[in-house]
Amino acid sequence: MPLSIASVLPDSTTRTATSFTTNVLVVGGAYAGLAAVKSLKKHFLERSSDPLYSTALASKSPKISITLVEPRSGFLNIIGIPKAFVDTEFANTQYVPLDQLHQLTFDRIVSNDGPTADSLAKVHAASPSSNKDAGIELTYVHGRVTELGTNSATYALNQSQETATIAFDYVILASGRNRSWPTTPEAYTSQFYLDEMRAFKEKVASHHTVSIIGAGAVGIEVAGDIKLQFPEKTVNLIHPHASFPPEPLCDEFKKTVHESLQRAGVNILTNTRIARELPNGDLETTSGEVVPSSLNQWCNSHRNNTQILTSELRTEFVTASNNILVNDYLQLTSTNSQHTHFFVIGDLVELPIIKSAGWAMYMGRQAANNITSLILDDKLVEPMPDLTQMPRGMVLVAGNGEIVSELSGSVELNHEGYVNEYKDYCIGKVRVTLDL
Repeated sequence: MPLSIASVLPDSTTRTATSFTTNVLVVGGAYAGLAAVKSLKKHFLERSSDPLYSTALASKSPKISITLVEPRSGFLNIIGIPKAFVDTEFANTQYVPLDQLHQLTFDRIVSNDGPTADSLAKVHAASPSSNKDAGIELTYVHGRVTELGTNSATYALNQSQETATIAFDYVILASGRNRSWPTTPEAYTSQFYLDEMRAFKEKVASHHTVSIIGAGAVGIEVAGDIKLQFPEKTVNLIHPHASFPPEPLCDEFKKTVHESLQRAGVNILTNTRIARELPNGDLETTSGEVVPSSLNQWCNSHRNNTQILTSELRTEFVTASNNILVNDYLQLTSTNSQHTHFFVIGDLVELPIIKSAGWAMYMGRQAANNITSLILDDKLVEPMPDLTQMPRGMVLVAGNGEIVSELSGSVELNHEGYVNEYKDYCIGKVRVTLDL
């Protein structure tokens, strides 16, 4: 597909929502979105040294435009969020401002947050950028997409209702999923994030009984971390089914997680479904019993961020489970329709996998590889692997900081490799993987 001529923003830093055209739009800058941006740059940089492409890339004016829209002005390691709730010093290590990420500079910044815009502009001015060598121009929009169609997106900057439009040739939707606060922080800057984590810790400290409703991966780790940090408190973990977590993993893994939490002193209530929260904090079950409680954290659901899609796209491509239909190349695909320039990655996809940061980064890299090839060679080059042959696995931090892992049915407690990775909750590994 021939590329549009990207419209260059009038200034390197723009403080209001402004309409423009980009060649590749990336919606969301967590694991999947950042993987896509970094991989696009990597692929174009590699092609720029290939005689088959170097002349065309060097002479292209304007450069191939890649735009990232993300409300947070940094990378938040969601893996570490449960511990960040109760350990402010640790929390400070889990949010890395964009101006502190390695080898990621933006040529243009659209942000109404002065400190963010100024810091990113200084990084760009002080560091020679390899974007030009790759034949690309990177733009960062410090805001959120409010509606996404097949050829354009409407966006607004943080804390603003004023909108503008980004037209695109290709789009990578990596908007992920949200959970209840503070599992999904509202923060759009590092200080705002730290304030949220500190506020929740103070809230926990002021209550004698804390109940976590829902024993998925997040609920398990939140319960374990609160009990570890506040051993004197009663911590309840309440789950409506007999075992947890709900993912298709072996019974031994679930039993090991359960026993680890029990050893730590977490009070586990299985086969218990909460009907409502009473005014004093107590929890009433569907059987009419009352669970004494003071502070309740609901970890029983998540919401994929599909609401930004136009109604037509939601009707055609969003499933009953609020996932998005894709083909083996992660292109938007249903039984009746397909948009070959529209890629969906990460937690949003309707695929038989256990959603994880690892899969998100894998898909970001894959989508970037295919888009680069479509732009330069007009062909797709990398499908998803055969998922029926992929081993299932999970790593959880359970009670007393113990690491419980399963890979292909093999369950271990405190596997040496995972213990080392979880000293910083994988943020070092993630940054190496993303070359950030």
